[in-house]
Amino acid sequence: MQAATKKLLLSMIVLLTNIDPAHASEAIFGYVYTLDLTPKGGVEYEQWITDREGQAKGHFHDVLMRSEIEYGLTDNLQLSGYLNYSYINANRNSVNGETSGIDIPADHDPTKPFNALRFDTVSAELIWRALSPYTNPIGLGFYVEPEVGPRERAIELRVILQKNFLDDRLITAANVWAELEREDAGGGEIERATMLETDLGISYRFAPKWFAGLEFRNHNEYVGYTVSTDDQEHTAFFIGPVLHYGSEKWWATLTLMHQFKATGFTDEQRDNIRGGLIFGDEHTRFDGIRLAIGIPLI
Repeated sequence: MQAATKKLLLSMIVLLTNIDPAHASEAIFGYVYTLDLTPKGGVEYEQWITDREGQAKGHFHDVLMRSEIEYGLTDNLQLSGYLNYSYINANRNSVNGETSGIDIPADHDPTKPFNALRFDTVSAELIWRALSPYTNPIGLGFYVEPEVGPRERAIELRVILQKNFLDDRLITAANVWAELEREDAGGGEIERATMLETDLGISYRFAPKWFAGLEFRNHNEYVGYTVSTDDQEHTAFFIGPVLHYGSEKWWATLTLMHQFKATGFTDEQRDNIRGGLIFGDEHTRFDGIRLAIGIPLI
């Protein structure tokens, strides 16, 4: 009788508190990676759409799209492949009222609008979960993503930390990542740059299948393959809300990241700052508005 009573009480607690964590491989955040990976043998399709919207003036949308297939090599090792493409729509968006900046060719007539749909790169992603946040005091993982395309080559390295609280209803995560990039700027000019960023996220399950939270990013860019302060071009800060829904058959995450502060360290970068925000070839007011949808296939 006592055992039956304990079983009934446990069942009631599970029902009332919904203590099950988000199912494997759900992206709770839009920008911050967590350690919820696709289990061994599992396959998932994900579609990512990010609108980098608004610059100093005029009209600007740089819509980045990523189509992804994830596969669980083991329960702690996930492999993914991406097809990356974008659509740009801009008109007189720069600080001087010209049509120029992010992903707009240098030879484009700056007095005219610019519209283009293009293929960018293909990339592969490998995530290794060294420590699970569900069985260890803190979760730890490592990530590598090389990408290659007709105009760009890059490799991204990331450290992922995750800590859960309140029976996994409250999820916190931190990422530190660096990207080495080589880009064909046109006219035979090759640009090399290093990006260094810290991302933070916190999200709470406020109802069955629903999470809401906040994300923060600090993005830093350097000339060449270095993180020396002598070669730093700018630093920019972003913050915004994130909302996640997850069911057994599909999940979706919506994030809105707003640039709220930036500092330029060169004359060129300072010339692209208006109202404390940096534009030009670097960022947008909303950087960006991101929707991710995932569908487990196996």
